[in-house]
Amino acid sequence: MGKILETERLWLRPFQSHHLPDLHKMYSDAPTMRFMPSLPHADLAATEQEMAQQMQHADAHLWVICLKESDQAIGVVNYLGGTRIPGMGYIIRREFWGQGITVEACRAALEFGFNQLGHDRVELWIDTTNYASQRVAQKLDFRVKGRIPLKYAHENKEHTMLIYGLWAYEWRGEPEPVRETEFYRTEPVLMVPDVAETAVFYRDKLGFSIDFLYGDPPVHAGISRGDWTTSGAIIQLTQVPPERDIVPSGYLYIFVGRDIDDLFEAYKAQGITVRDEPTSYPWGLREFAIEDNNGHILRFGTYV
Repeated sequence: MGKILETERLWLRPFQSHHLPDLHKMYSDAPTMRFMPSLPHADLAATEQEMAQQMQHADAHLWVICLKESDQAIGVVNYLGGTRIPGMGYIIRREFWGQGITVEACRAALEFGFNQLGHDRVELWIDTTNYASQRVAQKLDFRVKGRIPLKYAHENKEHTMLIYGLWAYEWRGEPEPVRETEFYRTEPVLMVPDVAETAVFYRDKLGFSIDFLYGDPPVHAGISRGDWTTSGAIIQLTQVPPERDIVPSGYLYIFVGRDIDDLFEAYKAQGITVRDEPTSYPWGLREFAIEDNNGHILRFGTYV
């Protein structure tokens, strides 16, 4: 049996079968399940399966949040297990929202994770429209580190998730240690015979912005398409000597939103060379591929 954690108002207990009826009240409530990756539970068996799935990995840890005054089970906080970076999740019954209970429970779980499990960092994935959960993260000193698209199996719409992160040294209030060089992103560099012409093609035909042109005439450029600085697709263009042939050895893969078919039709209307029509694949992605004006292949994909 796992370790029991204690806070001022709560016991965080390892899951036992007698917790199921109280937890089912939470997992069967539609407003509570609004941001969860599954439908409200239809029966007790679904809740039992949920608990089993959350504890299936050897490095997973799950606590049932119980009130001290009654020992009633009112929520769950857990480390997912089976992930490269430790991920935390939490859920609490709706009648206990707004009382600081989630923050209190998460503080205890973070203390255990950093000091007992040896985690050097913890992540939270939070829907961009789940403002209450974002406030929980901020009260725990998590900060936004990135964002990704996510598709739930029971829905057609796409969710955008904010990746919140917290380092152990931040949790402890310690100075930042000397760490290995931080990696921010990868920017592909396309070799092209005419930088200015290619930049204009991406701007006028593919909807990119020209971030910079270097040289007169330009020999290097940066182009991008996204809502914010450093987000979206970022590509560099560099000039090669005229006598050198350009032989693309691979392709660029660009993740986009769910309106991928509209994007394809817009590119097709521009007369762009199509390599592959939009197709849904068994691995859960819908993709199409086009060529730019130099023969480089751009493959676009979205979750379905």
